[in-house]
Amino acid sequence: MSDELLDRFGFSERHRQMMARDHEHVLGWRFFPRIVFDRGEGVRVIDVDGNAYYDLSSGMMSMVLGHAHPELVDCIQSQAHRLGHQASWYSNPWSLEYAELVASTLPGDLKVTNFAVTGSEANEIAMRMAIGATGRFELVSLIKGLHGGTLGVESLTTVGGARRQNLSPLMIPAARNAIFSPSCYRCPINLKYPECDVACITASEAQLEHVTAKEIAAIIAETVQVPGGMNVPPPEYLPRLKRLAEKYDALLVLDEAQLAPARTGKMWAFEHYDVTPDIVTYGKGMSAGMAITGATTTPEIAERARGKAGVPWAGTYSSDPLPAAVALKQLQIVLRDDLAARAERMGRLLRARLQGLQQRFEFIGDVRGLGMYQYLDIVTDRRSKTPDFDMAERIRFNAVGEGLLLLTSQHCIRIVPPLTITEDELDDVLGRLEAALGKAEAGEPKGVDLMANYDASSSLAYGKASRTQAATTADC
Repeated sequence: MSDELLDRFGFSERHRQMMARDHEHVLGWRFFPRIVFDRGEGVRVIDVDGNAYYDLSSGMMSMVLGHAHPELVDCIQSQAHRLGHQASWYSNPWSLEYAELVASTLPGDLKVTNFAVTGSEANEIAMRMAIGATGRFELVSLIKGLHGGTLGVESLTTVGGARRQNLSPLMIPAARNAIFSPSCYRCPINLKYPECDVACITASEAQLEHVTAKEIAAIIAETVQVPGGMNVPPPEYLPRLKRLAEKYDALLVLDEAQLAPARTGKMWAFEHYDVTPDIVTYGKGMSAGMAITGATTTPEIAERARGKAGVPWAGTYSSDPLPAAVALKQLQIVLRDDLAARAERMGRLLRARLQGLQQRFEFIGDVRGLGMYQYLDIVTDRRSKTPDFDMAERIRFNAVGEGLLLLTSQHCIRIVPPLTITEDELDDVLGRLEAALGKAEAGEPKGVDLMANYDASSSLAYGKASRTQAATTADC
């Protein structure tokens, strides 16, 4: 069946052979079709056959400026000629300037950065900082939160599925609990905002009294839960979460790996709320697609944590000069070109057009997000809000034929283009998306079980099990 489906795209024999080789030799998550890409240009990526696709995931939310941005290309070339790597026991001007520039964008006293290579590592560093600074051992996360794939942060992740099977005996920390998230579209306690008075926080506070030893080191949350369903908190939620942390003399860690910089219409997503975290973690968009991430905290917390719980942490490649120089250059461009304001303006256009599509297609149950990060919640019907994984996958598959690369997570579809996209390009994207939605509504591809083309080694993030879980999973 997969060969028949591939015929729909006209892939060359060379391309098909590359797909087969990738399947045979690389253990990794893959969408179907397993497209092999050759290059990127602006908001598009081009496969080995020369077919161009709009990159509506921004390279997994990493390419804020799009692909092959000329200033970043120049930076990579010049830095490669100068210094690419040095032992992490030493420093370099680019990581220092990057740390200073990051600090200049943050409120309060958030000034000290411990660099890492992946977002998972950045969140592990935040965990270590919290444990070291407070001397306590319990960590609290939010239900539907996702903070990475290493064993420490995987233990705090509560987006379930195949990603966590058989791992529980290996997981740390010593104690972990999860509290209610602000899932207003599918409220976990069956109330409605604003009449609920954000009861999920009140219920969480009561819960912590019973399920913890009151030795809480930190509460960690994504400012906006993205893999958990683009759960945009109501205005009161994060300030109350901060007060809940303070009640236990715990730290508040906000994970901005999916959001910063500028994508939501502000430099940091938590700036939409009247709250400043004790530690902020970041990766993806702040990295310009390079291997550099970080956890930034206050000088006081950094000193309290120093020498405890493995803080400061460093690996072989943390704060390398090449990725630091590129991340620095990108952040300079984001600030120079005021891309936060651009994301806010373009985000309003995108949101309005997506809401128009919602009126046209009954299976779009909800549109939610901030700025240039929007979600389509795909349902069987709007009354029950029952997730429809198969329809979401049909939309994603048909979008490939329209020259769009969408990122789906269970029954939700992310729309996350580079912030450099023009209005004309955005208009073209939305026209193509409407065509893909129409084909899915008509049942295309007909008589095909798309999930039959996935196996355990190359499936979506949540595996084939997602298909049966979709009926009971609250959000993506």
